[in-house]
Amino acid sequence: MRPFPRLALLLTAGVFLAAADAPPPSDIVARRGDVQLTTGDIRDALAKADPGLRAQVIANPQALNEFVKERMLRLLLLKEAQAAKWEQNPDAIARMAEAKDTAVVQSWLGSQAKVDPAYPNDAELAAAYEANKARFIIPPQFHVAQIAILVPAGSSKEADEEARKKARDIRAQLAKPKADFAEIAKASSQDNASASKGGDLGWLREDQIKSPVKETIKGLTAGATSEPVRGVDAWHVVKLLETKPQSLVPLDQVKPQLSAALRQARTQQATNAYLAAMLSKEPVQINEIGLAAKLAAPK
Repeated sequence: MRPFPRLALLLTAGVFLAAADAPPPSDIVARRGDVQLTTGDIRDALAKADPGLRAQVIANPQALNEFVKERMLRLLLLKEAQAAKWEQNPDAIARMAEAKDTAVVQSWLGSQAKVDPAYPNDAELAAAYEANKARFIIPPQFHVAQIAILVPAGSSKEADEEARKKARDIRAQLAKPKADFAEIAKASSQDNASASKGGDLGWLREDQIKSPVKETIKGLTAGATSEPVRGVDAWHVVKLLETKPQSLVPLDQVKPQLSAALRQARTQQATNAYLAAMLSKEPVQINEIGLAAKLAAPK
């Protein structure tokens, strides 16, 4: 199972277990046994989430699905822990106390370092967009199909040569009149993910393609097929179907993410200013020498 980097954040939100007054089935977005989530639960959870994360989740269906899955995992783990009365465990008690203190501090800071709800306005968004245009550039894209003959890591020179020969034989087939790249890919390509689609890899950004295959593709014209080229773990015969030049994501498409980033930065500035002002009134004094000695001493 992969790690869940946002689980700690989700643990700070409320608990939503199936209640006696169950919501209508149409409102339930996720369920496992008697644990379920509704659209209202997700709205509430997103409202409490970090603004940057919220913007990302709202703008990306895949990120939203992941958010819901992690939310369900949190509920399922909580149900297991509650069944075991884990809230009475000393370690859990200490962690809850720490979490409570952290929540109080963060809430207090948020109340003292507020950002104008109208920030950023359209002019500020446009200025930030102009200043950071390089971040919104989409590299050239290539619609590519391939036939791959795999060469697993650690293969012998003989195995590599055999794979190269197969790739050359396939390239010879493709050179024949009326040769159908898609049909040959379905029959010959060892890349199972693309073979069933006639070798079609879809659209790939330039930075998603590894050398030397990338250089080979960039040297093709639309509709052309390459000679066999050795990749990281295979010999490839690639066909360039279409290309898209480098482009710039329009401001309208990045407004939510950009607005969230600007608000987050402004909030951090306000927080830093508040803390600096508080400490300037009465700085914290630390006896560094005495502290080190006490920590080094045996208990």
